[in-house]
Amino acid sequence: LMESFTVNQRAYIVVDQVTESQQSMRAIADLIERDIRHAGLMVPAGGGICGVDQIAQPDSLFVSDADAIDPTGQLDPNLGASFGGTNVPSFGTMTLNLDLSLENPDRPAYDTDADGANDSDFQLGAGVIVMDRANPGRGTACGTVTNVSAATNQLTINILSPSLGPLAGTPSLVAIPAHAYQLNGLQLLRDGLVLAQGVEDLQIAYFIDSNDDNIVDPGEYLGDGIGPNYQANAVDGSDAREIRLNLVVRTRAQDPTFNQGQFQTTENRVAVAGNDGFRRRVHTSTALLRNVAHRTTVF
Repeated sequence: LMESFTVNQRAYIVVDQVTESQQSMRAIADLIERDIRHAGLMVPAGGGICGVDQIAQPDSLFVSDADAIDPTGQLDPNLGASFGGTNVPSFGTMTLNLDLSLENPDRPAYDTDADGANDSDFQLGAGVIVMDRANPGRGTACGTVTNVSAATNQLTINILSPSLGPLAGTPSLVAIPAHAYQLNGLQLLRDGLVLAQGVEDLQIAYFIDSNDDNIVDPGEYLGDGIGPNYQANAVDGSDAREIRLNLVVRTRAQDPTFNQGQFQTTENRVAVAGNDGFRRRVHTSTALLRNVAHRTTVF
């Protein structure tokens, strides 16, 4: 009887933890996919997405924040907060002087100083995508917002990707508010806030249709471990057509009787050998960038 009870109890714990992981994975995948599908809404087509692609660590994903857009009052399909300068430093902190609203300064989306009044389209802890609107071939740079000052119209950001590609003309730099997805240990963060626990890896692959034929040709899926790795500053974001999302979620506790607890590798992530007793689930899905691909005019 005790042996039967022990076996049943162990089975219950395993099923409970695996079910918890799967439910969490579905919920967060739905949210990320929604944000991906909204990326590029009413902002320059080249600034809809950005990311940091890594082979030995989780990736980071930045998609333009559609929640900051009010389609009834912001009709310009080329929105972006403009600022001066010709380049963006890599891997560092910079302060931008700009109008903190995308178009109408009287209708910002977020209250950054908790005074009950919205004052900016950028959120503290969220993401930002920087691009050259006049030269989209320079790619994008992306990072997180570390300070928002509505009083001085200054935005301080920490750039996490390399600087923009070479300048090929007169620049027109813009900053675009973005949702940032990053891992902190086993915590998946969205805009600096914990979205889920137990997420072990986030890997992203990008279909960049460089010849504009809507067919995935060899080498056009970046970061998949077959074609080139993704480099935000080497890609014209207006050529992006879809993003493949990969999440690896593991159970809260180890199972000493489970001998197949191996790290699951996706896309270009380097495999990690060994059994650690954790049960894992992998979610893979593809989301179309319809607000970028369906434009008749690329801004």
